[in-house]
Amino acid sequence: MLVLLLLVLLLAVPPRRTAELQLGLREPIGAVSPAFLSLTLDASLARDPRFVALLRHPKLHTLASGLSPGFLRFGGTSTDFLIFNPNKDSTWEEKVLSEFQAKDVCEAWPSFAVVPKLLLTQWPLQEKLLLAEHSWKKHKNTTITRSTLDILHTFASCSGFRLVFGLNALLRRAGLQWDSSNAKQLLGYCAQRSYNISWELGNEPNSFRKKSGIYIDGFQLGRDFVHLRQLLSQHPLYRHAELYGPDVGQPRKHTQHLLRSYYVNGRSATREDFLSPEVLDSFATAIHDVLEIVEATVPGKKVWLGETSSAYGGGAPQLSNTYVAGFMWLDKLGLAARRGIDVVMRQVFFGAGSYHLVDAGFKPLPDYWLSLLYKRLVGTRVLQASVEQADARRLRVYLHCTNPRHPKYREGDVTLFALNLSNVTQSLQLPKQLWSKSVDQYLLLPHGKDSILSREVQLNGRLLQMVDDETLPALHEMALAPGSKLGLPAFSYGFYVIRNAKAIACI
Repeated sequence: MLVLLLLVLLLAVPPRRTAELQLGLREPIGAVSPAFLSLTLDASLARDPRFVALLRHPKLHTLASGLSPGFLRFGGTSTDFLIFNPNKDSTWEEKVLSEFQAKDVCEAWPSFAVVPKLLLTQWPLQEKLLLAEHSWKKHKNTTITRSTLDILHTFASCSGFRLVFGLNALLRRAGLQWDSSNAKQLLGYCAQRSYNISWELGNEPNSFRKKSGIYIDGFQLGRDFVHLRQLLSQHPLYRHAELYGPDVGQPRKHTQHLLRSYYVNGRSATREDFLSPEVLDSFATAIHDVLEIVEATVPGKKVWLGETSSAYGGGAPQLSNTYVAGFMWLDKLGLAARRGIDVVMRQVFFGAGSYHLVDAGFKPLPDYWLSLLYKRLVGTRVLQASVEQADARRLRVYLHCTNPRHPKYREGDVTLFALNLSNVTQSLQLPKQLWSKSVDQYLLLPHGKDSILSREVQLNGRLLQMVDDETLPALHEMALAPGSKLGLPAFSYGFYVIRNAKAIACI
């Protein structure tokens, strides 16, 4: 009787179906910038300018270089409290680095590491101070020097990035006109040093009243941008320099529109939020609304995601710095490219909070390794991808032409990346015309007993960690036999390169 009952129960459970992939290989549905995945450094790093010298540590240089090319945006709330003083003495740390920098700007001299290592021991206390000031919403002016700019530009250029520097927009004269005198000094110094920089004016102008008691309307903000463009035109080097912004409100004809996007409040976010299809889908709604406005006002203008991560307020502790955060990050990259966002800037590469790619000890976190794989494998041309016979909200798939710079792959290869938000393994079947093709799997899984809350990840079963301060590990693929189904374990994500796919869209 018991055996019969079990048999009836088993028969009542429908067999799990294999998800069938529908891939559009003939025409791309869009294309993104080669700098699509870019980075930010929060200007709070310069709250005490000594800590900007951390950027000269060879390990940070190595980690940043792995994610190039791209833009490196130096901005955030603290942007509007930075005052440039070309006559102020540099800190001791900056002076030491400047002496070595004169020898070879990008070479990693052994003595360089001494100063950053000393600062690294002091960083945890500084990080607590920055987070406390953020929660208190107290902002103070900070003076930066020529050395601060030197170190920032050197870090960006030597790592393969284009620096986007945010200028202080809260310096105002009577009548609320922008006081550009400090910006003139800063631009003059950078032009004198031949620093190839792009520019931004202010951070979140809609929050000026909250953080300083000043209200700037859209008309005045537009005049400020026109004025900054005139200042840039006075320097031959910056006559055609990119000017980005405003980062909120209506886009204007001569500026690039910047959008900010976070999913949840870092103080109240839960693990379930990071795995929720409804939460992930909210980003698509936000993109749609912004692009609709852009198309109605300045058709064809590109939109950037100028600052984004999982949770605002510095991230969600014990979540934003773990494997589970990768679901939000990878899905955002896929959706942004599919919906036409040109550049996505990750907040932050290194800095205070929980949403950084590299932690306070210079250890790369799961989202760093995910970003590294994305950079290596995913190209700029976006293709259509969907699944049938599965819950498409919990099994999310995206398709691009494979990165042509990858030495192992060729024109016509395609890269599929997929996320499994369900608690059971999902199997994906390629379209029949691709059954004869070889597939390279790059499956990322959490490492250790903390499961999806782990701060370590493994690639195809191998723990990912740096070889030394100047060497990233090899990213070994796992070759799947032609015709194999793609297995995606519960609560996991990965990349699949379909070799010799001969996708017309990628040739």
